Amino acid sequence: MRQKTVFLTGLGLTILLATLGLVMMSGSGALAQGDPTPTLAPLAEPVLGDFDPASIADIDLADYPVVPEISDQAKLLYQAAIDQGSNPHTFVKIGDCMTDNEFFMIPLGEEGYDLGEYSDLEPVIEQFIDGDLNSFSRKSQAAAGGFNSASILDSMWANPEFCEAGENPLTCEFRHMEPSVALIMFGTNDVYYLDEKQFDFFLRSIIVETIRHGALPVLSTFPNRPEFPEKAVLFNQIVVKAALDYDIPLINLWLALEDLPNQGVDPEDTTHLTEPEEGNAATFTETNLETGFVVRNLVTLQALDAVLKAVSAEE
Repeated sequence: MRQKTVFLTGLGLTILLATLGLVMMSGSGALAQGDPTPTLAPLAEPVLGDFDPASIADIDLADYPVVPEISDQAKLLYQAAIDQGSNPHTFVKIGDCMTDNEFFMIPLGEEGYDLGEYSDLEPVIEQFIDGDLNSFSRKSQAAAGGFNSASILDSMWANPEFCEAGENPLTCEFRHMEPSVALIMFGTNDVYYLDEKQFDFFLRSIIVETIRHGALPVLSTFPNRPEFPEKAVLFNQIVVKAALDYDIPLINLWLALEDLPNQGVDPEDTTHLTEPEEGNAATFTETNLETGFVVRNLVTLQALDAVLKAVSAEE
């Protein structure tokens, strides 16, 4: 699997827990100039229609690593989440049918997985299984087939069996899990239903809500959509720009899948990734790592591992 050593460089936003909530620092502030005391500014609110196509024109998706380097600002955000009372042993899955799928993460929370040469990732699995709270095998209220980045913020799509009146699927899942980390991937359905201004706005709204609920957002680029190749690249550039602007970790799944057959996308159903013929999607053999879901499980585990190692180094 090809992996480039290009580190995220964004606006250098520093995230801290202020008296009334979370706030971020502008990239032109003190940390960028070596001052250990950051200058605080309010968390940037997304505005529908503010998207500037020129802002993503120079983003090359191949320039960003598959597994993110965890910035100082992301570590501060994670610590702020813990200080807020979030559970260090839970994460949530946020997305569409590529996330709400029996092959994504679920096998890692059950018996029978085989990490193979990636056995050093075992502590990550142990970290996120907390008694009855199994983040891997849990059916997330914030992920469902047909969801796009707008629907997850709409209470109309909340499951009344699990969610309270007025809750949207995102806030419902946060209430149940109180996560310290949120895995976020949208785009597969968005390219069909939304334009670039809408996608940028709703994706950033999800990031902001995630931060406010006390979780570190870990964003992911999404697989190619063969019917909309140019729009898939455009929307993935928007994903990268949002990660840069909020200085949060980015999993570059698009790059991880690039050299796989059909770029890891099921040719018979392009809203799904390919799956292994033998074994489960948490069996990391060379053959299985030629399929989309297995690769996504691996790089997601590696990203969670990067977060845990980065924050433990600060302790």
